[in-house]
Amino acid sequence: MEPPFKKNTLSTLIERALGARIQARFIAIGPLRQKIRKHGPFKLPGIKPEYHYFCHVLAGVLELIPELPDFSDDKKIAVMSDYGGEHGDARYSTYSFLFVAMDKNGPFQSHMQVLRQKHKIHAPYSEFKYKDLKYGPRSRALPEYLELIDNFIHGAVVTVAIDKKIGSVFGMSKSEAHASLVKQLEEGGFGKWIGHVGEKALRVLHILAAFTAALTQDQQRLVWYSDTDQINEDAKDRSFADTQKLFGSIGAMYVTHGFDVLGFGKSFADKGYLDDLLSVPDFAAGMLQDLLTARDTGNDIPGGDEKLALMKWLATPAKFLSKIHVRIVPKDDGTYEGHILTLEPKW
Repeated sequence: MEPPFKKNTLSTLIERALGARIQARFIAIGPLRQKIRKHGPFKLPGIKPEYHYFCHVLAGVLELIPELPDFSDDKKIAVMSDYGGEHGDARYSTYSFLFVAMDKNGPFQSHMQVLRQKHKIHAPYSEFKYKDLKYGPRSRALPEYLELIDNFIHGAVVTVAIDKKIGSVFGMSKSEAHASLVKQLEEGGFGKWIGHVGEKALRVLHILAAFTAALTQDQQRLVWYSDTDQINEDAKDRSFADTQKLFGSIGAMYVTHGFDVLGFGKSFADKGYLDDLLSVPDFAAGMLQDLLTARDTGNDIPGGDEKLALMKWLATPAKFLSKIHVRIVPKDDGTYEGHILTLEPKW
């Protein structure tokens, strides 16, 4: 399959994966669906003993999660991803994913249209970004936007923070691990990668595959929509198609069921409703990184009321949206471990 770089190609693929136009209905999720959450422990039967240590850490984390969204009544699932912690003073690399039941997403889309018109951020389409919270109209719209996320999205925002003291999750030595994975990726027919970009791609795809295995079921439609990033770029010796193929290979290690349709897309210049969903993992990735770095250093988090609103949102449970925070840290023996973080609002 050719990589969907052009807007019209990507739009066609997304419509195919998620179905035709989703009709807007102002209906609360609760009465419409009784199945909101399912209870753990969540085991990954596809994981084999000989798989890499990172696979088993992710499987162990999933078994610690008490509940996840129940998508058993849904046919169309989308996962949006964004990443944080790539600036120099960050202590953690964060990988965030929003899994959302698109069958129920009509009310969110409709309310977002009203919100954007109210605050005059619809023409041009002004994107919510963690790195740009101070822009007046978006700043004023932020509290309402966060309420819409919690009240009209049935899904889970999963954020995995990996301590940067872990040079590579795929080997004891960063240099040796990167040399090995670059060679394996090229020999496997997945294109040519720079070491740190290959590391990031593998981290993203393993996390994505593990939670996809736990959240989806046989013959659903799934689309992965990501912000434009190094891991899905169209480079000289590698393309987005290689990333897609790599996800298929890694996904087979975790997912034991099939999909009716499996689609891939990345954000393009003309923004739309999918980017309102993509802003959710962008917020979660940035906020969790800042929170953990501040905790480790004792420094304050820079920012004003907007950052405070995001901290409250990330730490406050929602009825329909599960918020899962994972921290992976090094151990004294040179390996690492993962655990679930509980954020407790103090307000």
